[in-house]
Amino acid sequence: MFAMSLAGLALVGCATSTAEYRNQAVASALSTEAELRAWVAACTEVSGEAAAAARNADRVWWERNEQLLRAADYGFTRELQSFGDERREESLALFTMRAGDALDRQQKEAVAERLEGRNAERTCVRHLADFEAGDRDLSQDRDHYSALVALANEGGLDLEPAERSRQPQLPSDNYGRSYFQAEEALGRQGCQQPEIQLLKADWPREIYEAQCSDRRYQLVSCEWNRCDIF
Repeated sequence: MFAMSLAGLALVGCATSTAEYRNQAVASALSTEAELRAWVAACTEVSGEAAAAARNADRVWWERNEQLLRAADYGFTRELQSFGDERREESLALFTMRAGDALDRQQKEAVAERLEGRNAERTCVRHLADFEAGDRDLSQDRDHYSALVALANEGGLDLEPAERSRQPQLPSDNYGRSYFQAEEALGRQGCQQPEIQLLKADWPREIYEAQCSDRRYQLVSCEWNRCDIF
């Protein structure tokens, strides 16, 4: 469960019923997005048909769900800020990165278990079809949908994109929420023991510079924790 992945952040703890619905909606939304990312990453390596299904499911799911995911992210960062103060800013930033990394690993392990011992292509296509068809849309649960809409309105997410800077920005400019995902992307490219520096923090987009152990420099572009070398 997502609450366990966050290791101590009481997203579904004692609260009013409205707050509980919001926290559960946030947890469900972020978990669903991480699960989709895990399926896309795994299935892209299976076959051409599975890779095509992954690309299409990813594209259409994001077209329908990006605003609701922004609302969930707003709720998550707002909840974190309620536990912190200036003295804890660095700790909260690191916690945010580690929480995202833990959730990613949890979903990757779950997907790997579902693929093990099965026809990988068929399994990929079947699960990705659920995302493409809308069965895994964040609007499917009525209570969660209402909670996310309320968070979107509270965060001003129904305004023009230029207004979205009203969202909380954790971690601070000294940290990036995609740090561990950037490190993983560098590892896939053979960049060993990278020294990573955040160049631009404009969540959900972040850019990192890294120097590998062989002195090579790499730039990593991340959006919603999905990172590519360029």
